[in-house]
Formats: sequence, C-alpha cells, structure tokens
Amino acid sequence: MTIRSTTVLLTLPLFLALAVVNGALLYFQDRAETHQALNDLALVPAVTVAEFVREMDDPYKELSKPIRKQALRAALHHVAGIDGLYLLAPGRKPLPLMPGGSHWDPSALELPSKPSSFASGSGARGDRWVTALAPAGQGRFVASRFSTEPLHEHMDAVRRDILASILLLGLLATGLSLFVARRITRELEANHRQLSRGQNAPAATDMPDLVIREAQDLADALRLMDASKQAAQTRRHLVAARKQRLRDPEQAIAETQADLFPPCVVRNGGYEIAMRLCGDVEPGTFFVHALTATGGTAFIGRCRASSPVDALASAANVRRRLEHCRDRTSLERTLEHLCALYDFAALERFDWTHEAAASPILLSVADDADAVRAQVYWRKSPGIAPQALLAGLAVLLAPNGVFAAIGPAGSGDR
Repeated sequence: MTIRSTTVLLTLPLFLALAVVNGALLYFQDRAETHQALNDLALVPAVTVAEFVREMDDPYKELSKPIRKQALRAALHHVAGIDGLYLLAPGRKPLPLMPGGSHWDPSALELPSKPSSFASGSGARGDRWVTALAPAGQGRFVASRFSTEPLHEHMDAVRRDILASILLLGLLATGLSLFVARRITRELEANHRQLSRGQNAPAATDMPDLVIREAQDLADALRLMDASKQAAQTRRHLVAARKQRLRDPEQAIAETQADLFPPCVVRNGGYEIAMRLCGDVEPGTFFVHALTATGGTAFIGRCRASSPVDALASAANVRRRLEHCRDRTSLERTLEHLCALYDFAALERFDWTHEAAASPILLSVADDADAVRAQVYWRKSPGIAPQALLAGLAVLLAPNGVFAAIGPAGSGDR
C-alpha cells in the first residue's frame, strides 16, 4: 500500500464515523423535539376550546348557532395543520366544531382524566395523526387532530441535510488525507532525490524545505548512513592501496611459512619431540614427525626449488605426505618417492621405538657455526625438556635454521 491509500483508509472512516454519529444524534433529537412541538400544538386548540366550552350550560346548543360556528371556524382556520375539532359529550353524537378533511370518528377514543396527546393511525412513513383530548367539564371533552405530514417533511429535509453533510465530510476527509499524504511523499521523494545525487553532489535549488520533523530526522539518518558507507568504502580503498604499496613477496612467504610450521611438540610413550624453526630460514625448510605403530620418526630438512614459492610448497607437501604414514613400510616407501620427486638440500631423521630407552638427541639443519653453538648449548643443558631447550636456544643464541630435540618425556626444565 502507498502512503496516500494508507492515509485515506485511516482518515476517511474516522471522519465518516464522526459524521454518522453526529447526524444520528441530530436526527433523533430533532425528531423528538418536533414531535413534542406537534403534540403541544395539538393540545393548544383542544385546551383553549375546552375552557371556553366549560362555561357553557349547553355547548351543543350554543355552538350550533351559525354566528358562533362561523367565529370558531374562522379562529381555527388560522391554526396550521389542524384536521378536525370535535366536542364529545356522554350519550350524544360528536359535534364537529371544525370538520376534518378525512373521515374521523372521535367517539371511539379512550377519554383521559387530563389533557393529553398521542399519535394515531399508521401510514407509509409512520403515524399519520397526532390527537389531543382536553376535559371540558361535566364529562365533556374536546378532541383535536393534527396531521404529521409536516413532521415527516421536516425529517426528510433533515435526513437530506445529514446525508449531504456526511458526503461533504467524506470529501473533506479524502482531500485532507491526500494533502497530508502528498506532503509526506513530497519530502520523502526529496530525500530520495538528494541521496541519489550522491554525498558530494551539490544540493538542488528546487528541493523544498523539510517541514515535517520526522521526515527531517529520516533525512539526517539516511545521510549519516550514506556518509558512514562512503567512509567505510574510502577506508577499504585506502587499506587496499596501502597493502598494494607495501606488498612484499618475501614477507608474505615468511608469514606463510610461520603459519605452516609453528613450534611443535609431540609426546608419545617415553618420548617428547620438540621441533622449531629459528630465525631467518629458507622457504624450503621443514620439520615433520610421523607416528607409527612401534614408535615414530622425526625429520628435519630443506628442499631446493626454482623459486621460493615452489620451495615452500615442496616443504608443505613433504610434511603432509610423511605425517600420513602409519607404519614403517609406508614411511620408507613415501620417503623414497619424495626423494625422487624433490631435491633435498639437507635431511636429518631420528627413529625411536617404544622398546628402546629414551636417549636425548638434538637434530639441526643450519650453517656450521649455528649448528656447533646449538650442540654446545645442548650439552651444557643436561636434563632440560626438549621444548624448553629449543625455546631457550631460540632466545639466547638466535640461530638461523630448523632444530628438533628428542628426549625423555617429563624431564626437568632447569
């Protein structure tokens, strides 16, 4: 649904409901007041004539005189809407003081104890008559009857006015809701146009001022989001450009090598095997430990290749292939294939079994000076755990190469 249809559907029923309720209240109140006025109008001639007749000894005789009859009818002729006035007396025929335009027999009416009026007769639009009775003394009554047609005509006019008011309010509600919806959509479209031009585009001169506070808040929020997006994109571009400027293949290879060959410790049976790359080593340098059913084998070495990337890939493949060996036969066969496939510049290994006693050993692939210093450090540190030995060697001697220390598990770290 659009904003226009939503606003119309929410506004129009409210206005129509208010108009219908107010119209119904006006209609029923006006109908009750008009009906009461008609009742009072019917009572006036009946009560007036009854008081006039009350003073007569023989009203039938007096009112039958032509002069009185003409005077009474001339006076009643000025009463609008009257449709008959009769004098009722016990045991006598009703005397028409002013005959009605239609047949009426008032002798069948129920006589009240005081002046009263009531509706009688049913027509297509409700009661046709309002009848009033007033006591005139000595059991006599005066009956008057008025037509309700003026009441119905008046109520028809009221209904027409109410329906016209409802229609007018409906049109007013529709126009008002469309006006409000147009204001809202105009400001939203202005926001959309401004954002479509971009953050750095100049503001349009024909863009209307935002007078709705919520629309202004929405515009500010959208601009903030767009600014944040632009800032994030700019930052990504700057970071990418900086990385492009600082791109160093050798550093990338070194970081990848460190990720592929972090310091490693293997404990199995009575052995602890620690392996570690120290300092700046060539990309093809590797270490690996293959665990077999009877023990295991530790390898350290270095592969030669046409490029540093190929050397690093060769070292990673050698480690992956040897680690998957689970028996001595497959280990030797795999090592034979690898020696035929790759060019090993150096390769050291140490085999251990569960039956043999754990004897400490230090393997190294490094230049002669670093290898000698490492051996001296190892001999000067008897009883130290292999992992602690390599950690101290890396810190104190800072050699360049790969080292593997094998010793009894749980040996001291003095």
